[in-house]
This record gives sequence, structure tokens and C-alpha cells, in this order.
Amino acid sequence: MQSQSIQIRKGIFQGDSLSPLLFCIALIPLTNELNRSDCGYQVHGTERKISHLLYMDDLKLLGRNENDLKNEIKIAQTISKDINMNFGLEKCARICLKRGRVQSKMHEGNTFENDIKVLDPRKAYKYLGIEENFDIQHKNEKEKLKKEYLRRLRLVLGTELSGQNKIQAIGSLAVPVLRYSFGIVNWHQEELQKLDRKTRKLLTIHGQHHPKADVDRLYVLRKQGGRGLMQLEAAHAVEITKLVEYVDRKEDPVIQVVRTHQHNTDSAVLQTARYLKTEVQEKQEK
Repeated sequence: MQSQSIQIRKGIFQGDSLSPLLFCIALIPLTNELNRSDCGYQVHGTERKISHLLYMDDLKLLGRNENDLKNEIKIAQTISKDINMNFGLEKCARICLKRGRVQSKMHEGNTFENDIKVLDPRKAYKYLGIEENFDIQHKNEKEKLKKEYLRRLRLVLGTELSGQNKIQAIGSLAVPVLRYSFGIVNWHQEELQKLDRKTRKLLTIHGQHHPKADVDRLYVLRKQGGRGLMQLEAAHAVEITKLVEYVDRKEDPVIQVVRTHQHNTDSAVLQTARYLKTEVQEKQEK
């Protein structure tokens, strides 16, 4: 049953619980048109083309060549104009790659796509909180994440909260900075072990952990007699194991593409998850 036409006189309100849903509904025509455009990359081992990635208002367009990208930008421009949504051009960037190398190409004419700046190969842009260029900048991203984690950790430890509340605040404010990147940024066990040692050292400096106290008890849940601190190495293991299980179980077409890509490239996340699963099974058998 079709409803009567709805006259939209105002936009959605920030903070309203209904706003995210309305926003996503408004963008359905955009993702449908991009999927029908026959643009994008043909993923090896599948029949599906990936023309874009879209999460809320973060849109990434993917094209095989300049013409593909031009057509996709035109579709995005048309749809956004139809729903009265403006592009934040100052946050947009474009980059052309051929066999892993950045290609510089002159764009002639005063067209909308030419208003989008070309991304400097030495710089990066942020997509869903992670800095990327032609690939994720793993080294730079890890340094920034570690710096922010330690900043928040020192901030919490410098407060007058009780010991229990400080541990809870670390788990709520500091650990999520790193946890969000698990499965996206390639973390090594040695790096996380080093950060765990740094955490314990800062706890000791601020009088929250005795140098000769049992380390294992620090990470045991409070209801089991421990201190309840979240161990970064353990959090990483849980996060990527759940991520790989989700990718293996989900039947969504895009997730299937991710699964195919992971198995074809034998990704670092997949390798680590396999290793952790084997390690857990061996411990259970013993």
C-alpha cells in the first residue's frame, strides 16, 4: 500500500533517535544506483563488483578507471541534489592507482568532480576513523593510537577516583581507542605485550599496583577476586577471533566478498585467528 506524498519541510535533528534511521533510508537510492552502474572492481573469485563503501555519511567510491569514478561521482551528485544534501568537499579527496602506483592525471574543465582535491601520496585521509592512502597506514596509525591510549591512561590515573573506578575508567575510556582498530590495523603480539607492561608500569608509578603484586590477579574479574583490568593482548585475541567467526558465518554478499578475499590472500587477521584457535584448543585438550 502506497502512502500519500510527504512534504519534507525540515531536515533531521541531531540527537533524535529516529534521525540515523531516516538518514539511512534517504541514502538507499544512492547505494542502489551505484550498484546498478556497472562500475567498480570485479572481486577475484566472485561475480560481484564493489563500486562503493558506505557507512552513514562516510562514502568511499571505487572505480576501475577515471571514467568509472567520474560516473560514480555524477550519480552521488545527482542523488544528493535530489535529497537536498550537500557534499563536504573540504573533506573529500581522490586518488588514482595503477598496479599499486599513484598516477597523476590532469583534469580539464570546470566540473564537479574536478572540485575534489587530489590526495597527496605522502598524506592520508581518514575513513571510519582509520587513516588510509592507497593502503592503511599501519605504522603511522599504530603510533597515533598508542599515543592516544597512553594519554587517556595517564589522564585517568591522575584523577582522584578510587582504585576500582580507575580500573573501570581505563576499560571504558582508554582501551576502546586500541580495541576499535583490532582486526583492521595489523597489531603484533609483542607490541601489545609491550603496551600491557607500560600500563602496569604507569599503574605502579601512580600507586595503583605494587611492583611485587601478582600480575595475573590484575587481569582477573573482580567478582572472581581480581582487579578487573582489561589485558590488551587478550582483548585483541577475543576481538579478531569474533571478527573472523562473523565473516565466516555471515551470508551478506559484501561479507562473502571479504571472506573470499581473506582466504585468497591468507590475511594477517585470518592467520592470527587460526593460531589463537589452535592455541585455545591445545590448552583445552591438556
